[in-house]
Amino acid sequence: MNDLVPIAGLLGKMPAAPRSDAAVIELRRVWEQALGADVARHAYPVRLTGDTLVVHCSSATWASELTLLGAHIAARLVKASGAGAPAGLRFQVGELPVAVEGPADVPATPRVRSQLPVEQLTGDVADPDLRAALGRAMRTLGAPTL
Repeated sequence: MNDLVPIAGLLGKMPAAPRSDAAVIELRRVWEQALGADVARHAYPVRLTGDTLVVHCSSATWASELTLLGAHIAARLVKASGAGAPAGLRFQVGELPVAVEGPADVPATPRVRSQLPVEQLTGDVADPDLRAALGRAMRTLGAPTL
């Protein structure tokens, strides 16, 4: 018995291609304009999963509040981005980017900022040299300190 199947027979059964990164980039571009600076500080669109935009939030409170406002947020995104708006929204606690300073005409490269102080993140590392090296690396990447 042969379990092999010609690939041509499987291609027709594949799901539609995921939306491109260009769609997420466009949503990020209009995010603050559409929803305001306060929301933009606490929530950031990270990816599209199918037609659902996954948004990382700074806390469970923000994720819950934005979930309740989902229809309002979707309407604002439709208005700001037109046909590029996602069919659904999912808000979850996650890492938020921190803009890196640079020339105004160059888009900022996001860096991830931890929600915990460096000392708390490295406190369980027994080796003092390794703990110090991790602390320096995390500070270089923009992690907050006490």
